[in-house]
Amino acid sequence: MSEEPPEKSFAALFEEASRGAPRRRNPRVGEVRAVVVVQVGKDALFVEFDGHQQGIIDATDLRAPDGSLQAAVGDRLRARVVEVDGEQGVRLVPTPESAAAAGATVSVGGSAAAEPVKVAVGQVVSGEVHRVESYGIFVQIDGTKGRAGRGLVPTVELGVPRGADLRKAFALGTKLKAKVLEMADGKLRLSLRALKDDEERAIVEGFRKQEGAAVTQGFGTFGDLLKKKR
Repeated sequence: MSEEPPEKSFAALFEEASRGAPRRRNPRVGEVRAVVVVQVGKDALFVEFDGHQQGIIDATDLRAPDGSLQAAVGDRLRARVVEVDGEQGVRLVPTPESAAAAGATVSVGGSAAAEPVKVAVGQVVSGEVHRVESYGIFVQIDGTKGRAGRGLVPTVELGVPRGADLRKAFALGTKLKAKVLEMADGKLRLSLRALKDDEERAIVEGFRKQEGAAVTQGFGTFGDLLKKKR
């Protein structure tokens, strides 16, 4: 009589494999999931998350200030579940950090009488000095109220000499413009220096274009030179 154990049935093997495999957990409203973009449409992005579950992100949530869609197939981001519907499926919105990293606009605290203000990394915003600390100044962005619409301009990004009295240089209520450098963990990091650098660069480029145009007009075309010789 053979001492080899009897072969297990397919059903038994499948049951054992199922026990070892992690169970797919249904998404819940409010939780954040890591997702991968699998398809980009005109009005929506289709994403996939653990267990090959699929969801939808509204395209407007990832659009840049110029209206372009800042997403592509294969992009990985984190998104919050906002709706789970048996017919419509799972709807998500990217976290502010993921949207900002993709170059999209992100809503920051609006006032009670106005819609939240949309800002994006690299954008220039206007505001006024709300608070001054030894490590920088806090700017309240126009159209917002509260901490969510407030950004920090670190000392190194102020463009002032080391040791300058920030309270004198930036009195409370002073109106100014700044460039958005970073949006992470619900915080805005702004820069006056970067904005000034951009403006100076634009002036230099403008001069170069004017000089190039002047040189072109001065020499004229090869045909013009031939006419003059005749």
